[in-house]
Amino acid sequence: MLHNLPLILAVAGCGTALTAQAFTMTEGNFRVTNSAPTISHAPCGLALRSDALNTNHGFEHWWYYRVAGDARELSLRAVGPTSGGLAPFQTHGDRDFGDVDLRGLLRANVDLDIYATGPASGVFTSRVTLTNLSAAPVTLDLFAYTDLDIAGTSGNDVCTGTSNTHVVTDWTGVQVEIRAAGADASDVGAYPLIRNQLTNTSVDNLANVLPPFSGDYTGAFQWSNRTLQPREELSFTVVFAVDTAASRVPEVAHYGAGSTTAAQISTDTLPLQDNSGLRFLGVHLDGAQPNAPVGLLTNLASAPGLPFGGLTLWVDPTAPATFPIGITNPSGRTSYVFAIPSGPYFTGLPFYHQYFWVNPASSNGVGDYSAGLQTRLGRL
Repeated sequence: MLHNLPLILAVAGCGTALTAQAFTMTEGNFRVTNSAPTISHAPCGLALRSDALNTNHGFEHWWYYRVAGDARELSLRAVGPTSGGLAPFQTHGDRDFGDVDLRGLLRANVDLDIYATGPASGVFTSRVTLTNLSAAPVTLDLFAYTDLDIAGTSGNDVCTGTSNTHVVTDWTGVQVEIRAAGADASDVGAYPLIRNQLTNTSVDNLANVLPPFSGDYTGAFQWSNRTLQPREELSFTVVFAVDTAASRVPEVAHYGAGSTTAAQISTDTLPLQDNSGLRFLGVHLDGAQPNAPVGLLTNLASAPGLPFGGLTLWVDPTAPATFPIGITNPSGRTSYVFAIPSGPYFTGLPFYHQYFWVNPASSNGVGDYSAGLQTRLGRL
């Protein structure tokens, strides 16, 4: 399929390991800093700068979860195996929690991406992908918390919006729109009300205390009662649009379940079209069988977990699907990099990806497979 469309040229590649640290993502004047998580439940620091004056509009942003039966909300924190950091091209950073709170229930991968839309505007996306590591279904609630101080001041923010969108500004006219597609509830309130609710030792649900609001803005979104089957992956995204309409934001989402939780499909770039120059999308596989034949199935349509010869297909295998083949490296990693054209007729198209690799020790005696990865083309 991808060879039939003038969309991409796929080439094998390899990514760069990241280290755990505070990092700043940069493109033009748009800069976002994420502080490293600690063992506490306090949210990570956020610096959100969009112009040459280096004015910071952020203060804190982070993710919280609560598994059914828990007595409180918990942050994604530095308990258990953690890694992450800034990618070499500086527009992507991640925080990876291999076993959240050492409970044997969840893995969490937080992916942070930015792109500039002008000399004083840009888009920041914060995405968490949860994977069920256990052998039983896991039901949970997820929360995304943010504290903004527009133009570096607190107490004079003005917020309008809905349960899925908060638009925050002040007397300077700088505007940050926060979007949380699919969220079931949201709250706005003055610091530190919502922060205290998420970090205290009791169960708290958002009550849809919606805009309008004036004061020291903090806000949160809640996704309720999401159930993950064993090995299933599910993504949640919050978008920050700073002084831009951001009408065509690129999307990335994991779905389905792989044959093993040891291997992961991922991307460290956004599927973004750009008239000013060629951009690329890398689709990576980590944790697979070393030195094994591997293929990446890509198509314009997904599949609903279709059984096929001991495998499960999360991507439609019919035409115009493509399936380039390569070899994993000695660490069990491979990558394919796609060049994204600027043609407007591609904007909004979804592409679905899934890796397969040979592993005679797998339960089917043939090979293993990843979960699915959806990438939808956005545009500057």
